[in-house]
Amino acid sequence: MHPAEKPINEMNRLADLFHFPALVNAGATLNVLITILLTWRIEPNHPALAGPWIALVLACNLVPVQLLRLTITPATRYPPLARMNFFRDQHKFSDWVYVAASANMAFWILLTWTVSALHRAQSALDLLLAAAFLVTFSPVLLRGILNASGGSSTPLSRA
Repeated sequence: MHPAEKPINEMNRLADLFHFPALVNAGATLNVLITILLTWRIEPNHPALAGPWIALVLACNLVPVQLLRLTITPATRYPPLARMNFFRDQHKFSDWVYVAASANMAFWILLTWTVSALHRAQSALDLLLAAAFLVTFSPVLLRGILNASGGSSTPLSRA
C-alpha cells in the first residue's frame, strides 16, 4: 500500500506527514504561529509561567481531541492520509502522533520564551515566525519542490 493511502489511524512514521493534504499542514502551521505570537506577548521575565503556559496550550490542543474521541465507534471510518480533513479527522490519529505534536508545540513555546527573554525585538519575533513556518509547513514545501523538479512526491519514501 502506498503511504498516502494508509488510514490515518495506522500512521506509523513521521515521513507520513508528507502525505497530508496541504490544508492539514496549513492548520497545524497556523496553530504553531498563533501560539508563538501569544507566547511572545507573555512577559519573559517570569519563568515560573512557562510550565503553566505550556500546560494550558497543550490542554487547549488535546482536550478537543479527547472529547471528539468519545464519538469514535467500531463503525468509525478512517480516511487515508492524503484525503483526511483537518477538522473532521484530527482526533483519529494513533496516540503517538499527539505525543509528537505536543512535544513539537512545547519546543516552539520554549524556544519563543527563550528568544523573547534574550532578545525581545520585532526582528527576533519575525525570524522565529519565519523559521516556524518553514519547519512546520516543510512537508508541503518539499513536496511542491520535488513535484516541480519531477522527483518523488515523498522525500522520505525510501526511509
